Amino acid sequence: MTMVRGEYAQLLAPGMHHIFLQHQDLLMRDEEYSHIFNVETSEMAYELEMEMAGVGPMPTKEEATAVTYEDAIQGGTVLYTHVPYALGMRASWELYKDDQYSVIESIPKVLRRSAQFTKEQAAFNIFNNGFSTVKTADGVSLFNPQHPLLGGPAATNTGIGLSGTIYAAGTFPNEPSTDVDLSVTALQLAINQFQRLVDGTGIPVVLKPQILLIPPELIWLAKEILGSPNKPYTADNEINSLVDQGLRVFISHYLSSHTAWYLLCDKASHRLMFFEREALDDDYADDFDTRSVKVMSYMRFSVGATTWYGTWGSNGP
Repeated sequence: MTMVRGEYAQLLAPGMHHIFLQHQDLLMRDEEYSHIFNVETSEMAYELEMEMAGVGPMPTKEEATAVTYEDAIQGGTVLYTHVPYALGMRASWELYKDDQYSVIESIPKVLRRSAQFTKEQAAFNIFNNGFSTVKTADGVSLFNPQHPLLGGPAATNTGIGLSGTIYAAGTFPNEPSTDVDLSVTALQLAINQFQRLVDGTGIPVVLKPQILLIPPELIWLAKEILGSPNKPYTADNEINSLVDQGLRVFISHYLSSHTAWYLLCDKASHRLMFFEREALDDDYADDFDTRSVKVMSYMRFSVGATTWYGTWGSNGP
C-alpha cells in the first residue's frame, strides 16, 4: 500500500490548528522487559543453552578402599532461534512534499513504536504462555508443579525436609499444585518453596525471590499485602511477616492475565533470556519508477527460558 494525496487531503491544506498524532501525543510506557530479562547480544544464527548438575553427597571411604567416582549429570538444552521482524510504510513523493504538517516525516516514529511493542509482547509472552507452551531445558512448562530434577528420586531422597514441599518424588515445584490467587498465604507458600529449593542432586541452594511481578489489576492487593508493617485483614495487630522479605513490586502492562502473578529472583539468579541479534534499524529508499518514499524498520531477536530456577508462578484461580 502507498499513501497518496487523495487519501490524506487534509494534510495538504494550511490552517489545521493541531493534528493529534497518537504516536507522538500518546506516550508509550517505559521499557519493561529489560528490567526482568537478561538482555544480551548475539553474533550467531542461534544460541544454545544447556543445563547440568553435579554430584550428590560425598560418601564415606573405608580405609584402604577405592574412592567412589560419579559423573556429572547432563540435562536438556534450549535453542534460541533469532526471529526477524520488519515493517514498512510508503508514501507518494507528492504527498511527502505537499504535507504541510510533517506528518509523513514522522513515519520512523510510528515504526519504532511498533517495534517496541513487539519486543515487550514477545518477552512477556514467556510469562503469558509459561504455564503451557514455553518449555525449559527439562522439557516441561516454565511454571510447573513437577519439574523433574536431573538426579531423579535420589535427589529428593537427599534433599532435607522436602516431603511437605514437593508433589512427586524426583521433582520440585515452581507452581502450586492448584493455582491460587495472590494472598499472604500464597506468598508464604512460594517463599517456603524457595527456602527448600535444591539443585538437581538434592543439595540445598540459595535463591531468594526479590520481585513480585504482577499485572496492573493486582497493584492494590499487592500494596495491601506488602505495604503495611501489620498483618493485613486482621484487627489483632499482628506483624506483617512478609515486609522484611524485601519483595519489590513490578507491574507489567504486557501480562495478559488479570490474576496470574510471579515471584522472581534478580536477573543474575535466573535464565530468562532476551538475545538481540540485530538491533532495530531504519532504512530509507525512493522507489525509482514511482518515486514513492519508503521507510522500513528491521530487527532480529529471540527470547525464552533456559531453566525454571529463580522463577515461581501461579496462574490465579
